[in-house]
Order: sequence, then structure tokens, then C-alpha cells
Amino acid sequence: MLTPEKVKEQSSTRAVQEMTPERLTYLIDEAKVRIELFTSRPFADDDSRLEVAHFRLVEAMVLTDNDEVLGAEARGITSESDQGYSWSVDRAAVTTGSPLVDSLLRQWMAYTAEATDGGNIKVMLL
Repeated sequence: MLTPEKVKEQSSTRAVQEMTPERLTYLIDEAKVRIELFTSRPFADDDSRLEVAHFRLVEAMVLTDNDEVLGAEARGITSESDQGYSWSVDRAAVTTGSPLVDSLLRQWMAYTAEATDGGNIKVMLL
């Protein structure tokens, strides 16, 4: 289970080292929710493979923790473009916000599905 102290200990980035414990706790919880939404499974605190993805997502969220990025993510916007006279907005598919973490979670889901016979599918509608 990730804690602010553990995240600071494992990360070598300055942004993580300078983050307050309260903000890190919030981002740890936010990352956990994103992982649950992405995988459509309850979070497994005792799985070391999942903890790697959780840590990487928290670290990525710290590095993009600013009002502009958070506002775009909240609206589901992946890119905006003003191509001269027309405006286009691309909306994101379901993702954690980090391609590396998405890949780790897909591998984790495949591994856990094989280990548990993978016959059950759970769908979460938002």
C-alpha cells in the first residue's frame, strides 16, 4: 500500500520530493480510483505488480499537477486545436492518463484473469 513517505522514498523527481504529504495522499487516492475505473475491478492492496502501476501513476500525476492540465483532464480533453478558422477538441477514451500505466494495468488484468480463470466480467457505467 502506497503512502506519501513511500512515494517520496521511491521517487527521484524533485516535484515529488517537494509535494506536501496531504497533496500526495490525495493523489494516491485519486490514482487508486483511476485504476479501479480502468480495470473495472476493486483495488488489490496486496499485489506488488499493481503497486508498481499505482506508484507510476501517482508520480505521473505529480508531474502534471497544475490547474491547466487538471482542468483539461476533468473535461476529458486530450487536445485542442485552432486550425486557422475551425476549432477541434479531441475527447479521451477511458485511460488513467499515463500510457505506461495503461500498459501495466492491461498486463496485470491479463495475468490476474489467467490466475483466476477469468470467467467473470464486471462493467461499471458512469
